[in-house]
Amino acid sequence: MTQPDPFISDTTGLPANGAGRPVLLSSNTTLAWRVFVPIFGTVFLGGLAMAYLLTNADDLYVTVLPLAVVRALLVLLWLGWLFFMWRTLWRLKRVDAADTHLYASNYWVTVRYPWSDVEKVVEKKRLGRRVVNIHLKSPGRFGQIISFLPGSKYASWKTEMGW
Repeated sequence: MTQPDPFISDTTGLPANGAGRPVLLSSNTTLAWRVFVPIFGTVFLGGLAMAYLLTNADDLYVTVLPLAVVRALLVLLWLGWLFFMWRTLWRLKRVDAADTHLYASNYWVTVRYPWSDVEKVVEKKRLGRRVVNIHLKSPGRFGQIISFLPGSKYASWKTEMGW
């Protein structure tokens, strides 16, 4: 008597248990905008500021402004960059949507919100890019507004959901 193969390689016939698969609503470039750009910019500007701060004044040649002003401007530029990242790019999330829940991730933590917690979905233009804001009825782990850059499946999902 032959034993059936316990490992099924074809999974198309398996039941879905009544739940649909999540659809990625955010863009694949969110990872670059959320992680790589802030880290690269912060390290670059921080290194430049530290080089000017830690180098002796005799070794630096600055003709336009006094050295103290240049150092202060570089520190202000670095702090301005950190504030800009915190207020814009650091807020971007990876967003997936299923039939019953919305999944938001900051690439370290993933949070699941039921659709009953979503108040509205608003699209805006920020810095020349389209940004989608999901407004929750009450603040969650990532606040009351979840922002993401829409991906290629967002438009079809939006019309399918009737938003």
